Amino acid sequence: MNNNFMKNTMATDEQKMRREAQDKLANEVKGLLSHEEQEGLRWKGTSVDLMEALHVAYETGLLQDEDGICLSFNNIVRRACRLLHVVVPRNPYETAARGSRRKGLQMNSYMTRYVRRNRGNRGGLWVEIGS
Repeated sequence: MNNNFMKNTMATDEQKMRREAQDKLANEVKGLLSHEEQEGLRWKGTSVDLMEALHVAYETGLLQDEDGICLSFNNIVRRACRLLHVVVPRNPYETAARGSRRKGLQMNSYMTRYVRRNRGNRGGLWVEIGS
């Protein structure tokens, strides 16, 4: 088989898996936002990871209000941080961007780790949430 064809097929499969993971993450964030603050949920990861996860979910366009209007990133951040008892970063966009730029053996982006976890069926967003 042609080597370029194999590379393109692998890249397409990787893109499909990443898109599916992004949609799954968005649905998990949607579920998270339906909880109440009194439930005492806590984020166990870093604020950078949380902002990156929320931004990925926001970019899917799947998070909408009851009228079908997409939630703003800042609205998602404020609600999630309140529910998870996390201080809202001064600049959530920059915090999310910093997370997505992480590369290397010990500093992968949250989304890269999320995709890997989903391959092994080892849990999604809820791995980082406790009470």
